[in-house]
Amino acid sequence: MKKICVALLLVSALHVQLSARNVSGALDSMLQRTLDSMLTVVNIKSLSAAIQLSDSNAWAKASGISSLAPAVPATPEYAYLIGSVAKTITSACILQLADEQKLSLDDSLHKWLDTFQYVDPNITIRQLLRHQSGLSDVLANPAHQPALLARMDSIWSADNLIRNFLMPPLNQPGAAWNYCNTNYMLLSIIIKKVSGHPFYEEIRNRFFRPLGMNTIAIPAFETLSAPVAHVWMDLDGDGVTEDADGFYMSWMSLNSAAGACGGYFATAGDLSKWMRTYMRGNLLSAGMMAEAKTTVFATGSQGGLYGLGLMKNSMAGYLAYGHGGDLSYAASSWYFPAKDISISVCGNDAKVNSWQLLRVVEALLKTYNGWQATTAVPALPDNLLLTTYPSPFSGRLTVAVQHDQSLKDITGVLVNMTGERIVTAAAKHAGNVTKIEFDDLSGLPKGLYSVKIYADNRFLKSVKVIR
Repeated sequence: MKKICVALLLVSALHVQLSARNVSGALDSMLQRTLDSMLTVVNIKSLSAAIQLSDSNAWAKASGISSLAPAVPATPEYAYLIGSVAKTITSACILQLADEQKLSLDDSLHKWLDTFQYVDPNITIRQLLRHQSGLSDVLANPAHQPALLARMDSIWSADNLIRNFLMPPLNQPGAAWNYCNTNYMLLSIIIKKVSGHPFYEEIRNRFFRPLGMNTIAIPAFETLSAPVAHVWMDLDGDGVTEDADGFYMSWMSLNSAAGACGGYFATAGDLSKWMRTYMRGNLLSAGMMAEAKTTVFATGSQGGLYGLGLMKNSMAGYLAYGHGGDLSYAASSWYFPAKDISISVCGNDAKVNSWQLLRVVEALLKTYNGWQATTAVPALPDNLLLTTYPSPFSGRLTVAVQHDQSLKDITGVLVNMTGERIVTAAAKHAGNVTKIEFDDLSGLPKGLYSVKIYADNRFLKSVKVIR
């Protein structure tokens, strides 16, 4: 059997400059220099990073290499395994089902699941989401990895994994916090019970397809369209990592076992798009979003606080919600409410984990803050008032902007929940009230939208509207 272990390896860095969409040249250069520098600081083969900005523009770049023979630089178009960042996606699906009253977070497992040895049927869905079930981790069973390596092309279901590898519980439900992948295996079974679809189909239909997240998939179950950055691992235990792409991408037993816990590959760009869309409240009700952000002390998690599939952290003095993930690859994705931006970083070297990538996320945040401080604009009018009608809107939407007449060249932009621009409309002035009218909207899908108001080439304010 091949032994998987971690070793140190010094690497030289290459970088490519791609995919800075609607971001100023100065900011692009500053962020690229930071990423190149952090490649050396954390000593990793490659870093791929993306920032989803508050104006819905995006920056995505990569630094380092995917492979050496031949030498192939990493690019933002490469997908990386995101590991346990996938827990934010699985939990969002469960929470959306709860919003639709198809389940309750306080439902006991006996309502939804068959009997499993060592699984207390009185465990609640909330306890699974928050890692308070008391269950042991299937992936920690010593027999687990040898079984997956024995037949690398086999596909494991969550049901089979739990029945074959679950060990006795660590404690009573609710008694303590223990990070446990078994919780999210059980949640994936619940998603199928409630929706009638495998978790990956339900998640794709609810999130990835509507959000246009085309690079994210679990290869064991779906087609992965994006090219994949090679992972570097120590396969033979000699203390040197090598290009393990052929080995790792054949290990479908591991990918299927990770499943809803951490089997997704994605580009950093799509990962940042996901985290900002989710965490700014575009997918759940305000009440359910508050449930997700309600945390308990979680010694051993990044930041020490854990909600419903979310870690709560602080970087450079700013509150952050997100998650890290490790499965030979590493990923770290965070949303900063005060800035309304998300930052995601992915790596492809097994010796560098998601805890180390937190340094890269923080460095990029500091760089962004530094750039923002040098481009500060005068304060906005404090008497700006927005009114929208009708609500919900149908074929036409009007936005009335009341201001102190100091604003010029006012425009409105209607965007969907991903930040994609639908239509732009110019203002019609009448004293201190400006009206912006959007016509021919009857063909839009029903759902939540946002109107962003700009004046004198700067963003002023946004308001949510319902179609």
